[in-house]
Amino acid sequence: MNALRLSLLFLLFSSLTQAQQWFYPELKPLAAPELAPFDFGVASGDPLPDAVVIWTKLYIESDQQELVKWEIASDTLLKNLVQTGEVYTNGTTAFTVKVDVKNLEPGTTYFYRFQHKGKYSPIGRTRTASQSGERLRLAVVSCADYQGGYFNAFGDIAKQKNLDAVLHLGDYIYEYGVWRGGRKRMMKRRYREHIPDKTCTELRDYRTRYGQYRLDAQLRECHRLHPFIVIWDDHEIANNASVDGAESRNSDWEGRKKTAKQAYFEWMPIRENPERSIVRSFSFGNLAELWMLDGRLAGRSAQATGPNDPALNSPDRHMLGEQQTDWLLNGMKNSQARWKIVGNQVVFSQLNDSKVFDRRPSVRMDRWDGYPAERQHIFDFIYKNDLKNIVVVTGDVHTSWAFELTGDPADPEVYNRKTGKGVVGAEFVTPSITSFNFDEFVPKFVGAEARRRFKKKKNNPHLRYVDLNHHGYLLLTLTPEKAQSDWYFVKRKDRVDDRVKLCASRHIMFDGKEIEK
Repeated sequence: MNALRLSLLFLLFSSLTQAQQWFYPELKPLAAPELAPFDFGVASGDPLPDAVVIWTKLYIESDQQELVKWEIASDTLLKNLVQTGEVYTNGTTAFTVKVDVKNLEPGTTYFYRFQHKGKYSPIGRTRTASQSGERLRLAVVSCADYQGGYFNAFGDIAKQKNLDAVLHLGDYIYEYGVWRGGRKRMMKRRYREHIPDKTCTELRDYRTRYGQYRLDAQLRECHRLHPFIVIWDDHEIANNASVDGAESRNSDWEGRKKTAKQAYFEWMPIRENPERSIVRSFSFGNLAELWMLDGRLAGRSAQATGPNDPALNSPDRHMLGEQQTDWLLNGMKNSQARWKIVGNQVVFSQLNDSKVFDRRPSVRMDRWDGYPAERQHIFDFIYKNDLKNIVVVTGDVHTSWAFELTGDPADPEVYNRKTGKGVVGAEFVTPSITSFNFDEFVPKFVGAEARRRFKKKKNNPHLRYVDLNHHGYLLLTLTPEKAQSDWYFVKRKDRVDDRVKLCASRHIMFDGKEIEK
């Protein structure tokens, strides 16, 4: 009898241990029991003209294979069903459910939900890629640090009407543990704390961190109402990540990269592929084509040590790598779309800040400025093939910028601000959702002076807009005539707050010569 009891207790303990290994127990108090077992909500992404990925994840304790049913319809009540199906999921993916729904109509809004053991998920809304060529509206976001505040920008995006997709350009999560011992100004702005309280290196770490972010009601609602097109930057893996390492690499860098990729693909509504690559393109008819890049793990060389590093200008150093660069350039060359959009992690344009921070190097090694040979190769190709109407959208730097896209803004033989000579498009940079910016680590008067120096024409003649202090998002609207960037800034981030305001706009005309207000 005692032996039988011990066996039963062992089996029970083994089952619970297996079921609880996906997440840290500290995550459970943040759960949304009213949504159980779909506490993380639903999401969709990677819209094609005839397909879209729909996603959910079960938050359950189980060591069994679980059956989940799904349905997608053309109406909000899901009466006019278009497709239905079922899929099994298990602990190897922490009970992720991801379905690539095909044979859909282009430019069409659909509604979907999942069912598990008689319980239904929230109803999600998604949209396939439009081919009409009339208008494209994309919300562009980056850098959402959970500890840095509440996701009010995501809450506002959720309310946006007639949005085709949300472009997330990276730093969806931050891998750090709880902030401690930093600048006093920043410590005062630690509004929430990370789970687990450690730097993410293992699969359960990353899974729990994503789970914490996805239990945020504003982010969850944004995913429910709009399809996302996503790429990672560095903090989904480790700060300043490259192919061969990071700022603080652990002994098993290859293992950590593999683990981080697995967690990312478990949590993102991204189309599966054997390589777990984020490099892909999207077509929106003859209006626009979008290329989403991997400037971290596909081909990036380690950063140069500084502006005096003899390797800085070497053509053997890469941000994208030869294969990805050729794919991008040939894609743009052969594209029939009026606008060519590039989704990119770090600032692509040259940015002279040597007159802004006198005691810091004039070249920031993590930006494209730290990989000048590959950038010059891209511009040489663009000029040689007379490519124009290129829109680069960028995240990473937590601040808002608009640049005229030109090969060398400092060379009058290449670029002329007045005539638009050498301009092939524009780069628009989105602010952070919450991650710190200037006024959170320096006094406001310092930030104001930095902005003034950045805007000096002799420093950055191609710079047409900059804001260093606000958080929010960028709304990119494309029509056959122009590409317009609207910056929406949140009022505050220390609590949930719905005050978000359109604060700046810039646009470039099709075949235009300069960025206009």
